[in-house]
Amino acid sequence: MIGKNREENNTTEIQQNYSVKVKSVKAVKQDVYAFTMTVNGVTIYNCWYREGVKDGKEWSIISFPAQKGSNGKYYNHVSFPISDLKTEIIRQMESLLGGWYE
Repeated sequence: MIGKNREENNTTEIQQNYSVKVKSVKAVKQDVYAFTMTVNGVTIYNCWYREGVKDGKEWSIISFPAQKGSNGKYYNHVSFPISDLKTEIIRQMESLLGGWYE
């Protein structure tokens, strides 16, 4: 019964595999790209990829669609662990654009 023993803490760790397919990508300006991807069958619109150099170090970031809250901070509408998939997402975007790094 749910709530029978509130002190009992049952946690289950679930391993999740993600299947990612970049559907479209558009160069917005130099080093800024808007893209749409499907993750495990769910389409996520208005994702962003940005890259640059700061203090001599290259950086890049993928961000999810977000909305500004009443406190002025931005909050993602959706997210998932992306670190293991970042290289694959960038590869798919590059392929759709015909190789932006060349």
